[in-house]
Amino acid sequence: MAFLPLWLRQYQRRDLSDDALAGTITAILLVPQALAYALLAGLPPEVGLYASIIPPIIYALTGSSRTLAVGPVAVAAVMVAAALANFAQGDPALALAGALWLSFLSGVFLLLFAALRLGWLSHFVSHPVLNGFSTGAAITIIGTQLPTLLGISISSQHAFIGAINALLPELSKTQQLTLISGATVILLLLISRHWLASWLKHLGMSASSAGLTTRVTPLLIVVLAILLSMHFDGAAHLAVVGGIPAGLPMPSLAFLWVPGWQSLVSSALLIALIAYVESLSVAKLLAMRRRQRIDANQELMALGSTNIASSIVGGMPVAGGFARSMVNFEAGAKTQLASIITASWVALAALVFSSGLAPLPKTVLAAIVVVAVTQLIDLRSILTTWRYDKRDGLSQVATVIGVLVLGIEPGLMIGIGLALILYLHRTSNPHIAVIGQLAGTEHFRNVLRYSVQTWPSLLIVRIDENLYFANTPQVESQLLSLVADHPHAKHLVLVLSGVAAIDASGLELLESLHVSLSEAGIQLHLAEVKGPVMDRLQSTHFMRTLNPSHIYLSTHQAVNHLIQSSSEATL
Repeated sequence: MAFLPLWLRQYQRRDLSDDALAGTITAILLVPQALAYALLAGLPPEVGLYASIIPPIIYALTGSSRTLAVGPVAVAAVMVAAALANFAQGDPALALAGALWLSFLSGVFLLLFAALRLGWLSHFVSHPVLNGFSTGAAITIIGTQLPTLLGISISSQHAFIGAINALLPELSKTQQLTLISGATVILLLLISRHWLASWLKHLGMSASSAGLTTRVTPLLIVVLAILLSMHFDGAAHLAVVGGIPAGLPMPSLAFLWVPGWQSLVSSALLIALIAYVESLSVAKLLAMRRRQRIDANQELMALGSTNIASSIVGGMPVAGGFARSMVNFEAGAKTQLASIITASWVALAALVFSSGLAPLPKTVLAAIVVVAVTQLIDLRSILTTWRYDKRDGLSQVATVIGVLVLGIEPGLMIGIGLALILYLHRTSNPHIAVIGQLAGTEHFRNVLRYSVQTWPSLLIVRIDENLYFANTPQVESQLLSLVADHPHAKHLVLVLSGVAAIDASGLELLESLHVSLSEAGIQLHLAEVKGPVMDRLQSTHFMRTLNPSHIYLSTHQAVNHLIQSSSEATL
């Protein structure tokens, strides 16, 4: 039984009803979303269903989150569409093979990251960049759905600005019935999301029943749209989903023999990175609410296995979706059995109801996509970030603009690259403070911020950044400048409480500084050196030349010793 996941080995019968309800509610949300996200990716709608059956089950057996709902997500879908634009060149069969390759390669990358324990790579996507990417991607997704909502056919565009430029000359071809249908569905979905529950509770319905009705609304809209389309012969007036193959997907690796997959490698890497970051963020958020733990490396392995499984059963790349996971959590899911129940309902829909989806107008699915991604747009956070940190705000704005103007992948790379450049710029100009002692205490603070005691013969400097290759020239220049500004100083005490690492360039700086100060008749001292830093310094030439008595546990100890030594020397 050791091979079974922990949640299954410890499963309690009392959780079954909660998991069954949550799994059913999530399935109600997932079925229309799966169809919509497949179309968003430029794929047959059944691909979204296939990606919602086996992959959630694989994750349930391998993941560390008990409530993360895995399946097709909007951001990954639009990234797939962008990657397939050049690969498929309009060939539906080649597009499907390319999507399977993307799912397979994404899974391989995630498993490779897990094997090498490279979960830290996700840290290169900072929160402002991720937020800017999500906002830009959501706006782009809305742009890609406008032609469907208007009943206009335009050439494929995967940047928002390009899509709008292509759409504007065609606005005169807008189909009124399609526009009215799409606008009506959007309005109904927005009412359901924001006001329906409170209206129902005001009418006397219980909170749980009102919440359930709200979550069922998208599926009810889909059913109603199908019935109206059948009654009024929607196929003659509206673009419809069309025939969906009935049955469950058969495992196949035939796509591996489709050539040209090498051109998809970079896109698969970005899809893997975003899928992992998004999934891990949601999993941690939900786990924190129940004081559970998430294993980041296990998540890499689980998502990798899930995406490879998705490719084998004919599905698109998958990840943990925020909205779907929140619905699953708030509906009362206790374990991943809820996801298995969700997958079972989707499988039943693929087996029994697939033929009934044929009359569904595509504009309904476009409306579902638009409303679903609006919650990813967070313009307010851009202002908040900008007010707090102009550098982070700049990277967030640049990511949004890059995604809108250049497209999903270039925009993301611009955001990540700019964030790293700005980080290097900040850390290459570290904060260095001359400090003194607060009267009557053992605390030392910046002389420019506090009224502190200083001594002419002592220059006490605190470095508030790691010493590494990018900042050593600036640190050396600032230290020598401070020494020149304190002509009576006989001792330079470097307080390294803010230094967690010193690389080879930083070590060379210390050695050079020690020699230069000695030649000028100034003694170098170190205080508050962190344990790991001291461990690395112990075996260096620098430590063999520096007097051991010049290293102090605290700044207060260093000052007391040096003042006492200076007093004794004057006697």
